[in-house]
Amino acid sequence: MKKIDLQLNIERAREVAFTLLKALKEEGIFGEKDLPDDVAQKIMNEIDEEAFLSMVTLTTSLDYMRNANKLWESSINTLKDEEVNWVFSPKEVTKRGKEKLKKALMKHGLAAKKDKDTEIWYRISETLTKEFNGSIKKFFERFNYDVKEMFETLHKKEKENFPSLSGIKIFPHWIRSLKDKKNLPFKNVEKLPIPVDVHVARATFTTGCITGKYKAKGITETLRKKVIEVWEKGLEGTGISPIEMFRPLWLLSKHGCHYRKNGERPKLEECPVKDFCVDGKVIVTSKKVEIET
Repeated sequence: MKKIDLQLNIERAREVAFTLLKALKEEGIFGEKDLPDDVAQKIMNEIDEEAFLSMVTLTTSLDYMRNANKLWESSINTLKDEEVNWVFSPKEVTKRGKEKLKKALMKHGLAAKKDKDTEIWYRISETLTKEFNGSIKKFFERFNYDVKEMFETLHKKEKENFPSLSGIKIFPHWIRSLKDKKNLPFKNVEKLPIPVDVHVARATFTTGCITGKYKAKGITETLRKKVIEVWEKGLEGTGISPIEMFRPLWLLSKHGCHYRKNGERPKLEECPVKDFCVDGKVIVTSKKVEIET
């Protein structure tokens, strides 16, 4: 068994969190405050609440291994197209079937992996229709808005009925996205793990919240657990939920750490956490992870 040579720097993670959240609230991270899914807020008042919840839910279920900006652009274009916007109605999806759904999802590029994405979308819609009359709110009400119980049920017992959405990355990412946009009475949000994608992992390493040596072909389960653990422990007692760190870490990586290459850090001087930036090798992509810090 390969030895894991990684050190979790809990106190450092706490300091990084305070610094990043302060910067986010004031000037933004490299002047940026918005995530790709924030575009959904622009149409929030144009559709009813159930339609909005379905749109965010079903779109988020496809937010894996793809460009998030293009995903949400495709989603908005699909919503605005009267010919195909029925895809955001779980009842209508179930009624029309997979083949018509596949064609509709492909019109504006919403389904990047046409068969897999169609299956995910259809299965979730079918479950919502059969068990909750097509209503996301009724789904939440079944769990009394307790996201910890919701996550444990989906992740352990309902994976087949909620493919992708039940995952350890996508579920908290989904709740975070809804929480940022709607005042829903979610409970136990602080119990959810941080959604770990390439950006969150990269920013966790560049800020030295985790240091050491590690090599892998992409984001492994081992790496994911380490990132989840350092933010869980680092934020303990602060009143900050791990999912709250997704936005600042994502922005830090996307607009700063992303440009780090061959020892050069072109964005360092304007970085809000430049005092925490570590020396050494930090390569984190969907296909390759190399850490020597």
